Formats: sequence, C-alpha cells, structure tokens
Amino acid sequence: MKRLTPEQTQYHVYLPPSSNQLCQRAIGFTLTPLGDGWEQVNYYGDAIFDPSGGIRKPEWVYILVNKDIPGVCKIGMTTTSVEQRTREINSATGVISPWFPVFRYKCVNARYLEQDVHQYLQERGYRVSTKREGFYIDSKSAADIIEVLGQDYQTCSQTMDSPSSP
Repeated sequence: MKRLTPEQTQYHVYLPPSSNQLCQRAIGFTLTPLGDGWEQVNYYGDAIFDPSGGIRKPEWVYILVNKDIPGVCKIGMTTTSVEQRTREINSATGVISPWFPVFRYKCVNARYLEQDVHQYLQERGYRVSTKREGFYIDSKSAADIIEVLGQDYQTCSQTMDSPSSP
C-alpha cells in the first residue's frame, strides 16, 4: 500500500470507514494531522482513470432471470455490456434455458459493488449456493438493494469526492 498525495487522491475511489472489506480494497492512504501527534487515516481504492488519462469506462452490476428457475436471480458484474455478458453465460453448454437481463446498474468498480451485494444477501440467507451468483429473491427487491448499496459506486464524480479535513 502506498501513501497518496492530496493531488493523487482525486483520481482514486475514497473508501469510507464503513466500507465492507476495506483492508482488501485499499491500495493507498493519506494521513491528516489532528493535533497532539495524532493523524487521521483515509483509505483509497482503485484509480478511476485508466493509464492513458481518460475516465474508466462504465461497469455494470446486473440481474438476470430464467423462466425455468422461478424465484431465483443471478446477480453479477461485467466490464463490457450486460448484453455481451448474457450471451456469454447463455452460450455455456450447461445452460439449458436462457437467462434474460431485467436490471442493470452503471457504476465504477462493479466488482466491489457485486461483492457487497453478494455478502449482504448471503448474510440474510438468500444465497442459493456458496461461490455461485444465484439468490432466492425477486428481481425488484434485488434491484432495490443494488441501488442502495451502489450509491458509493455510481459515478466518477461521486467517488472522486473525498474528505478534505476530518
């Protein structure tokens, strides 16, 4: 982990102290003097800009449903498009009937949002099987959860905001 300058922090995702898996996500930190020799530590995740200097392309957390598996949603993420990812999933030989996208959420760092959603749903007993992306939940409820948990991941301008002082 590296110490970031205040200028560098504007190009990274601020990780609030309440963030799930903070230690796994942090790639940098800043120290802000508080007085009496104490400092506040702020942590930051992946850069929101690609190496060429442009803003990273949007990523997606999505919900798929399958008419032959009622009451189960597949919740995943993609860095391409939801349509492309759905084609990839449906092309697997083990998929007997197709999945259809019913919800997509545009965000930055979709893998972190996906992890947060999966953990949230697993803790509440919705997960069909460990290490799988299927959940016993209706698509509307799943979409509501993604939207609430996704507020920190929605846009670059939101994730670029970081505390300037304690």
